[in-house]
Amino acid sequence: MIPNLDPNHLVIFYLVAKEKSLSAAADKLHLTQPAITYHLKSLQEYSRVKLLEFKQRQVTLTPHGRELYKYAEEVYRQLVNADALLKAVKESYLRAGTASMFNFAVGPVIKKMFEEYPEVKLTLRSGDAVQMVRDVLESHLDLAIVPQSDYEEEKLKHVTVSPPQKIVCFASYNQIMPKEPLSWAELAECPLVSGPEDSIIRQMIEDKLKSRGLGKQQFVAEVNSTEWCKTLVENGKGISFTTAGDIKGQIDKKKLKIVRTEEDLFLTAEAVMRSDAFMNPNVKEFILQIKLAFGYTEGADSEQPGTAELKPGQPKNAAP
Repeated sequence: MIPNLDPNHLVIFYLVAKEKSLSAAADKLHLTQPAITYHLKSLQEYSRVKLLEFKQRQVTLTPHGRELYKYAEEVYRQLVNADALLKAVKESYLRAGTASMFNFAVGPVIKKMFEEYPEVKLTLRSGDAVQMVRDVLESHLDLAIVPQSDYEEEKLKHVTVSPPQKIVCFASYNQIMPKEPLSWAELAECPLVSGPEDSIIRQMIEDKLKSRGLGKQQFVAEVNSTEWCKTLVENGKGISFTTAGDIKGQIDKKKLKIVRTEEDLFLTAEAVMRSDAFMNPNVKEFILQIKLAFGYTEGADSEQPGTAELKPGQPKNAAP
């Protein structure tokens, strides 16, 4: 059965409810307010129930409106995802993000794909893991390489791409440490440089301190990338934590050093994406190359591009 409900009505209803404003929704949709009002009126006539309340230019949902909002949000997301998929097929592009602690593995993969698949339009963002996941959900990115964690997003597909990565404590190369290995009680007394509150590594460190009854750690600096953490530590502002691979270059150049601790911590890298994005062969190839960069082979066969698929950048008239 073909539904009579106009999906445009639902999209407009969703954005008006989300923005809580007719004018804001009109700006996002590039429509006039009378056009917005027409669609809302048509939807209400179709439903025969009141869906929105308008009070002093503030838009709120009625109980029926709250129920419909869940379906309208899903329709909106699916349309955005379908549009992104069709653009990927037509233009052959890949938009990837990475938590900055994994730049050491992702960077060479991007370079390799630039060289081997010049027809693929590659875009890379790097930064905070939570922001990368948010960009995937909002269709700004096709996938992101981030620490494995509960991002409370059921709509994402998760693919493990690395074995456990060791988290290390690091300090300036010239900094003198009183003793090693450091206990958690001693770490709690050290000046720590940290990522933002939702940083996965920060949460792991705080959980360990809390489990030892050491209370909430006071950080001397809070920054939004591991690059800033490394810069501050290099300049003697404190110590910090990241993956071992993230600071290999600075250790080789004798700018940083690893500080031994009484207990090792580990995290795993994963690729997160919307379920539709995995149909894109560019995404599959990127994930495969990331696994190879991390030396991860478990489950690789099930995630590799099919042998009959068109490889990224391959001319359409070439044999796979």
